[in-house]
Amino acid sequence: MRRSARVAWSMLAIFAVSVIVLVALSAANDTFQQEPLTDTLALLLAFTAFMVMGALIVAHRPGNAIGWIFAAIALLAVTGAMASEYAEYAYVTKPGSLPGAIVAAWYGSLTWYPTNALALVFTPLVFPTGRLLSPRWRPGAWLAGVMTAAFVLLAALRPTLELHEGRTVSNPIGVGAVGNPEESAVGTTLLNLLVLLAVVALVSLVIRFRRSRGDERQQLKWFTYAGALLPLVTLVDLLPAAVGNLFFAVLIAF
Repeated sequence: MRRSARVAWSMLAIFAVSVIVLVALSAANDTFQQEPLTDTLALLLAFTAFMVMGALIVAHRPGNAIGWIFAAIALLAVTGAMASEYAEYAYVTKPGSLPGAIVAAWYGSLTWYPTNALALVFTPLVFPTGRLLSPRWRPGAWLAGVMTAAFVLLAALRPTLELHEGRTVSNPIGVGAVGNPEESAVGTTLLNLLVLLAVVALVSLVIRFRRSRGDERQQLKWFTYAGALLPLVTLVDLLPAAVGNLFFAVLIAF
């Protein structure tokens, strides 16, 4: 238990330091002006909540996978954003001022994909017990893991790495034939399958809720809604604007 507590607080410390560096670099790069401040603060607060909740679960119940998933979501999101700002500063704001800029750009271009997979697929699959609803859901979890790894590999081998405002740098390990995985046939197929698995995972969450009884059902009612809300909102980012607006209208009405 002491070891898990040390790990939990270490992850929380890494997250806190990353947030401080991220904010400092964003201010230096003037990237705060590129996105609405309310959206930036909302995301930062959401990932902070994930990190705090994840650290608490890891510290007290290290056997529950939800704690590790929540912590991974927060750490990947924040360290990835920090790496992107680091690369922006080293390449654009003050070229050549920082070492390892290409590594930062490479890492920053990868983290959002596993973050989405953890939030959209794996969180609903094991929420809130940390275990799958039954062994029948195991193939879906394995398939999601394999597809996420395949897409991350494609992204790692893309020939160029994106900075802010459409600027790019050459990827030293890039393969020209890979291209942009988000636009290639293979990459699009992987993303569509992951979206389908996200829907399947949410079905698993609904079934889990319907099977709960008594006090457990009352506890899960709000906890499940809160836990599923961020994955649903993240999923909307993958949809056309008109569909996303309709989703939010229905959500508010509900």
